[in-house]
Amino acid sequence: MAIGDKLWEGKGKSNPGFIKAVGMEGVTSIFSWTAQVKGMGPAEGVDGNINVTAKSMMPPKGVGGAKDQGVFMTMTGDMSVLKGFDLMKMTMGSKPISVGLWSFMTMSEKLSWMNDLIAIVTFEALDPMWMEFNITIWEWK
Repeated sequence: MAIGDKLWEGKGKSNPGFIKAVGMEGVTSIFSWTAQVKGMGPAEGVDGNINVTAKSMMPPKGVGGAKDQGVFMTMTGDMSVLKGFDLMKMTMGSKPISVGLWSFMTMSEKLSWMNDLIAIVTFEALDPMWMEFNITIWEWK
């Protein structure tokens, strides 16, 4: 297996979230974010907006995780839903980063190729609090 074509890249912004639980294992929170992405390669011309709500668990140290669910809406009105899982690495002195695996489901004929897609999603925070970030989505072959 290998990383395939780059499908989308863009910029995103986080919306206010809330703390769901605090415990010895870490902090569980719910948050949402939106991103505008531009299609390339096999997704050329499939530009759109991604809206995601996620539940994350951040331990006091180390790698955190998040479960994502969201909607990808193209500029032409086609829609796909997505589900995924991300791993986040928070290291002192460097920008936070995250990588995820997503799958998609759509009834749109134009986006039907996404039903067979497993995507590798990378995030790079532009600030320590993840208020703004870069997103890149790759096909996983």
